[in-house]
Amino acid sequence: MSALCANGGRLQKVRTPGSTAQEMGLFIENNKIESISKHAFRGLRDVIHLDLRGNELQCDCKTKWMTSWLKTINATVTDVFCAGPPEHEGKKLIDLTASDFDCMSTEFVLHQILPYESISVNTFSFKDDVYVAIAEPNEGNCRVLEWNYIEMNFRSYDNITGQSTVGCKAISIQEQVFVIVAQLFGNSVIYKHGESWTKFVKFQEIKVSQISKPNDIEAFQIENEWFFIIVDSSKAGLSTIYKWNGKGFYPYQTLHKWFRDTDSEYVNIDGKSCLILTSQSQDPAIFEWNKKTKQFVQQSTMQHMEDVIAVESFRIKNDLFICLTKFIGDSKILKWNITHFVEVQDLPSRGSMILQPFSFNDRHYLVVGSDYTFSQIYIWDNQKKAFTKFEEMYVQAPRCFTVVSTDRMDFLIAASFKGSTQIFEHAIVDLSL
Repeated sequence: MSALCANGGRLQKVRTPGSTAQEMGLFIENNKIESISKHAFRGLRDVIHLDLRGNELQCDCKTKWMTSWLKTINATVTDVFCAGPPEHEGKKLIDLTASDFDCMSTEFVLHQILPYESISVNTFSFKDDVYVAIAEPNEGNCRVLEWNYIEMNFRSYDNITGQSTVGCKAISIQEQVFVIVAQLFGNSVIYKHGESWTKFVKFQEIKVSQISKPNDIEAFQIENEWFFIIVDSSKAGLSTIYKWNGKGFYPYQTLHKWFRDTDSEYVNIDGKSCLILTSQSQDPAIFEWNKKTKQFVQQSTMQHMEDVIAVESFRIKNDLFICLTKFIGDSKILKWNITHFVEVQDLPSRGSMILQPFSFNDRHYLVVGSDYTFSQIYIWDNQKKAFTKFEEMYVQAPRCFTVVSTDRMDFLIAASFKGSTQIFEHAIVDLSL
């Protein structure tokens, strides 16, 4: 039998002598070993004794392989206790199983670059195909892309031309697809998917006298009826709700004027249909749908939350949250607490035009865009009940982050006002490999 003895030293890494046909005893106790590579014992045919006592072994993903390996070798193994991490500290390594390790992580990997600037991205599905509609303000286009299942990327499908397009929003109603194209100059236009199923054709106009400075489009459904709201950010603008009547969309209700609204969000609060409106001149307002009058009625405002430029909602399990974006100062995350929203976290967001929450399976993220530096992606920590920093991505002047999923892949599309539109894949990473 051969023996490798390196006990009582300052050894931090394990290197074996390579391939050997002899039986081997490994005596490497009382060192400073924190982890052992799964390649460390490569070439050893028979390990008959292993002594790792007195080390500082971290029972983490780098050591996960040992939990299986120790159960397969025909060797005498002294008790090896974990020095960390906290959840495994003091436990015997041989008592752990693969299920005790959470080694699956994620990262956002650049998948595709679209060589044009954009301000909004909206996704929709039709007949099992996946599409995205991208607003290009400088070119005045609403570009529609479709997912190519063979080449595994997004390819051009149609290009709706216009002038100073600031938003493209798709609505699917009874096997029909409509795209609302909001424009800063001239009338906004609604397009319908043509009967040839290859192009969108002009369907209806929204007069500039009704909406003069569109800033956001939000579509929603109440009691099987379809609506959308166009937020008007002009000084005397009227944010207007439109309703589908089976033949077209018509103005249904106007909300408060003179408030220079910046964004809207439809959200269900305790079973009630609500709209949250943000503006440059007042605190965010909550409007509730009145079932008798079939109108939205303002119920409350969120005090001391002025200068909010965007609002988004999200849910984690049974809890409802909203995030309020502020270009100057800290943005806020609020949680619904039976009767009102309460602040639970603030995030540095100087230079941000968008906070976008999104989820893939059981992972909840929040991306904070920035005009001045890298955009920051946060991930929800279930123990802390808060978002913690996850990774950074560089997008020039981000204006929108949109999630789109195909049959096998998940993506985050970043709209850039000053650079190329980027598509990032949400990739699964096994940290134990």
